[in-house]
Amino acid sequence: MAGALVRRLIVVFCALVALTACSHRNTPAAPPSTSAATGVDALIVSVEDVRRIANYEELTTHAHANLNHPPAGDVNAPGPCRAAGTSDLTFASGWTEFRSAGYSGVTDDLDPGGRTMKDSVSQAVAIYPDAQAARSALDQLEASLNACVALHDPRYDFKLDKPDPLSLRITDSGWSHQYRARKSVLMSVGVLGIEPAERIASTILDNICDRIK
Repeated sequence: MAGALVRRLIVVFCALVALTACSHRNTPAAPPSTSAATGVDALIVSVEDVRRIANYEELTTHAHANLNHPPAGDVNAPGPCRAAGTSDLTFASGWTEFRSAGYSGVTDDLDPGGRTMKDSVSQAVAIYPDAQAARSALDQLEASLNACVALHDPRYDFKLDKPDPLSLRITDSGWSHQYRARKSVLMSVGVLGIEPAERIASTILDNICDRIK
């Protein structure tokens, strides 16, 4: 039981808890403003909306997940497997704006490092110079995930499939992590411990897509 839980959590570890380093944008900081969120910030789905989508009122903002730069992946993971979840390898290089956010629920389950991991939703969005750059990043991600699966590492025993030419999905029991390219944007949503994980992740991705102009 414990082994299965650790295997299920390892990708989410990269997507949510590993988002703790100092961050920055690749573009100059904008002056303070009280106006509505714009750019990449406007694409992030709020915790209130995610609570409604997931039907999970206990979700709260996970402050360490709020980054403006992709985090480094798990240094102990096999090279291509660092792309699973959310990391610098997930989004490749060349993006101009990045934003991530994470929400977690109340649980007594901890990962081996003592961090609460279960019942969580993570999302990350990167904007590239154009649609071709975003598509190239998705293609690179697909190649990395396929290489990871080919290693047959039991820690990364997930199913990888491609629902359509611009989407990728990795799943295992109790979690789903999905990626989608739309116009100049590559987005990522991960759901752990909240069912139905695949539907929740897909609905959040749809919400992000609806915000892309």
